[in-house]
Amino acid sequence: MNARTTTIALLLTATAAVHADTTQTGPNSYTVDEGVTFNILSIGSSSFIVNWEDGTGLFSAFDPTITLSAGETYIFDNQTFSHPFRITDDTLPVSGTDGSYSRTTSDITVIDNASLQPIADFTSDPQPQDDPITWTPGNDDAGEYYYTCLVLSHAGMTGKIIIEACPADLTGDGNLDFFDVSAFLSAYNAMDPAADFTDDGVYNFFDVSAFLGLFNAGCP
Repeated sequence: MNARTTTIALLLTATAAVHADTTQTGPNSYTVDEGVTFNILSIGSSSFIVNWEDGTGLFSAFDPTITLSAGETYIFDNQTFSHPFRITDDTLPVSGTDGSYSRTTSDITVIDNASLQPIADFTSDPQPQDDPITWTPGNDDAGEYYYTCLVLSHAGMTGKIIIEACPADLTGDGNLDFFDVSAFLSAYNAMDPAADFTDDGVYNFFDVSAFLGLFNAGCP
């Protein structure tokens, strides 16, 4: 059996990992590994209440830290009546810990500069506007983000979003399946850097093994 045949045989035995939907990872931290709609409510001017439902059940949390998977589509639907909801990068000045983050600036220019672009796509206006944010982060978006209320005196209405990459998701659709295996095989045969999972410029069994390890581990 030659190297190419061995590669094909190994890849065709791979099976996709089962998604877990929502997993609570801390008192106010959740990993949501499949796309959902987050319904954004509020309690006065102190906290956002984030509600969502998936195959695991119903969830509700005050300013939760939510870890999301690259390749999945998430919707943030602002159902409050007076709290514009904005997603920013990690340059937003924030202090605190999970469930009790607070924005430490009331300078709208600072907030705008930290906001994801285009700003309109990452701002959900309150009711009666029907203005949800739809976000499909990619592997290149892996990192930390914040969400916050744009009312400058509502600094406590702030929470964290973490995007986790899924390197084996070569199709970028949030699922690990035959199409990712096929994409890896095509890249491997073409000696495309997308298949160089050991990052050594050589295409061999070690890349196959590295890809299979990530594939079988599943997306976060």
